[in-house]
Amino acid sequence: MKRLSIYRAAIPFFHLLANEPHRPMMLVFSCMLLGSLSEGFGITLLVPLLELLQNSTAPTTGIAAQFGRFFALTGIPYQVASVLLLFLLLQALRIVLQSSREVTSNSFQSNLVDRLRKRCFMAILRSEWYWLSQRNNAEYANLLLTDINRIGVGVNFFLQLCSGSTLMLTYSLAALWLSWPITLLVLTMGLIFVLAENGLRHEALSLGNRIGQTSRSLHSVVQESLAGMKLAKILGNEERHLDKFQQSMHAFREHQLNFQRSSSRSKARMQLGSVIILVALLYSGIAVWRLPMAELGTLIFVFARLMPLGSQLQQQLHHWLHTLPALTTANRLLTECRDMAEPADESLQPPLLLQHDLTLNAVSFIYPGREQQALSEINLRLPAKSTTAIIGASGAGKSTLADVLMGLLRPDTGCIGIDGQLLDDATRLHWRKSVAYVPQETILFNDSIRANLLWAMPEATDDELWQALDKAAADFVRQLPNGLDTVVGDQGLRLSGGERQRIALARALLGKPSLLILDEATSALDMENEERIRQAIVNLHGNLTVVAIGHRMATLQHADQVLVMEAGSIVAQGSWSKVQETAYANVLFNT
Repeated sequence: MKRLSIYRAAIPFFHLLANEPHRPMMLVFSCMLLGSLSEGFGITLLVPLLELLQNSTAPTTGIAAQFGRFFALTGIPYQVASVLLLFLLLQALRIVLQSSREVTSNSFQSNLVDRLRKRCFMAILRSEWYWLSQRNNAEYANLLLTDINRIGVGVNFFLQLCSGSTLMLTYSLAALWLSWPITLLVLTMGLIFVLAENGLRHEALSLGNRIGQTSRSLHSVVQESLAGMKLAKILGNEERHLDKFQQSMHAFREHQLNFQRSSSRSKARMQLGSVIILVALLYSGIAVWRLPMAELGTLIFVFARLMPLGSQLQQQLHHWLHTLPALTTANRLLTECRDMAEPADESLQPPLLLQHDLTLNAVSFIYPGREQQALSEINLRLPAKSTTAIIGASGAGKSTLADVLMGLLRPDTGCIGIDGQLLDDATRLHWRKSVAYVPQETILFNDSIRANLLWAMPEATDDELWQALDKAAADFVRQLPNGLDTVVGDQGLRLSGGERQRIALARALLGKPSLLILDEATSALDMENEERIRQAIVNLHGNLTVVAIGHRMATLQHADQVLVMEAGSIVAQGSWSKVQETAYANVLFNT
């Protein structure tokens, strides 16, 4: 890794801090500075204290004499009791300031992490659907749950680093006052040891990057394994999942241990350097500069605290560098999301209501990275309150067409009209408020039936909830012991497939949509449940516009028009009886 990479990795961190509220940050650093000053001044009081203990008369030369003049100016008696009292007050002030700094630092760190996590989650939610659909959800989960926590840890280490550096500077100034030659010698030797650790600092940054990669891999394996648990049991390949999990876990743990080894090596070297520096201090103070015992004793005390502090700062720097790649990952995601963001909906315009027709004029769409168009020159008219069935082989473009109709995808060419009004970036979000969607794989949250329904209309009353359930033929809810408050379980697994689908249909109908899209909504159901949902759909005919993607004969027979799709184009269109006469009718038996 190049030397400059440390500085490049640190720049986003300082940008992050610069964008945070300044007042709590200034409070943190103020507590650091005042606490360090009280600590440094309190330690220098040891010089006059030792002099007073050795001599009955007040000293007339040296640092102790300077303190004597200070006490004389303030009118405080220059006695052991006075010096001890001042030392006690300074230490009490330091303790109060240190406690305030810790509380303020923790609050600042927590708020920063929460704001960053919210900003990342909001950026993901507001991105274009076609881009989100091609991403790995495990990457988002790792960022929101792990990487941002690492950033918070990095902020904590950085604040500790700043606090320790401020205290170290104060100690150094006190030591310079006591003996500048010895202090310069010690600081020079310390700087040499710090520079010698530069390679390990680059290693910490590199390991931080690798641990981020293995963490994302581990999240991906866990998510895929949990999602495929049922299939794993059916196929009897639980061991394969376990092996894959162990491999990812081992790679993640190995990088963690490598970092701990690197930190231990750095700590050991700094401790050895501290001993060497302390020996040099003692020898030069006694044999070379022959310092008075009070000053030498205080100097030894200062450096005895300064050396462990320097080693601690090196460790904090090591850990801070280790977390910087997590911020790089977060910034990369934020940049990608901003580049792929949908237009912001800042207006208070009501939803677009479909009253006459929905039209597509020469609409084409191609997914990034693919050569073949998903939709090619689609011309279509959906009359309001009509039912349209879409059939075609897998990959024919049915779901892509549905996403375009819902406003999730923006056509590359062509245009969409709602009652003659062009559907553009400024109106797509308003149109989506009038659209409901029921996919083949039902999406239910591990909550009550009531809570799942209220996602569509948070202000709905119980009467409105029951009306929507009745329209969706979900009368079974009345027979449940807890009714609307029945918890459906993770992904709705406490309900049968047909019950889940009817809850999903009720949720879709609750928002009183202008367009209802059913994407293979009955393909996985038994005949009894399919008939219940089909009858519910038939009852909706003439009340709202319905687009049903599927191949079941009953759905096709009751549709006002049937579209046959192939390779992204509409190859046949009309009533079911008319489509049956075309050469594409056999698509029903080939999908």
